[in-house]
Amino acid sequence: MAVFDPKQVSVLILDYRIQDWHEGGDVIHANFRVDHGELSIGAGGTGVFVQHPDESGELVLQLKQHSRDNNYLDSLRRSQRQSIRSFVPLTLSIRDMLNEDVVTAEQGYFTVAPPYIRGNAANPVTWTMVFERMAMRLEVGLFN
Repeated sequence: MAVFDPKQVSVLILDYRIQDWHEGGDVIHANFRVDHGELSIGAGGTGVFVQHPDESGELVLQLKQHSRDNNYLDSLRRSQRQSIRSFVPLTLSIRDMLNEDVVTAEQGYFTVAPPYIRGNAANPVTWTMVFERMAMRLEVGLFN
């Protein structure tokens, strides 16, 4: 039987730990932006596989409204927007310390500013970042 504890997942953006998650099963979403390759089949029925060199990735985080983490990410986003020349590109490190899954990425930038949403319930603040290079290692997991 596999086990998982969300408190055992560390997410670092430029070595700052993000940890004030909104509720839900998809508050951390890292994925590659393009497929790793494509298979083309010719008229004769044979094919060729072309591996794409693109290793870019996307990260989407959902945080609690009024979180200190939002303030940190917003200051980085504003820094990128105000002076791309002096902006330090983002780095990412995600580690599941229990199951040993790892996601790393470098040369990251904000692509979508989170909308301002308020109402009679707590709303997630959604952050979207892209990275020039992303690597992912998924392990078997504890007790498997």
